[in-house]
Amino acid sequence: MKIIDIKKVEDCFDGSSVFSYWFDSQWTEAAIGGLSALGRLEYFADFPRPLFRLTTPEGLHVKGVKGEDNCRVIYPQSNRAEIRQAFERHFAARQQNKPGGDQKSATQK
Repeated sequence: MKIIDIKKVEDCFDGSSVFSYWFDSQWTEAAIGGLSALGRLEYFADFPRPLFRLTTPEGLHVKGVKGEDNCRVIYPQSNRAEIRQAFERHFAARQQNKPGGDQKSATQK
């Protein structure tokens, strides 16, 4: 999966920031499972719309639905830039491991 768009949704009272990420493909079970490398992954495959949630030790929260091409990401106030880089590197590394994978950066709107 390659990140193709990032939009800031809101800032929360606790100082965290919420972003929506769009990808060039839909979330599959394999892509969802790959998130477990980043932290504690919960996947609710039996839901009518299979939901996943990721929580990292640094306080990053990711929520999405299998079959959709986007997810919601909540960054904590502290170390936001470093945590964001680590999250986005996860997808860059997965893209580079694919045959013919190229790296074009997404633009933030």
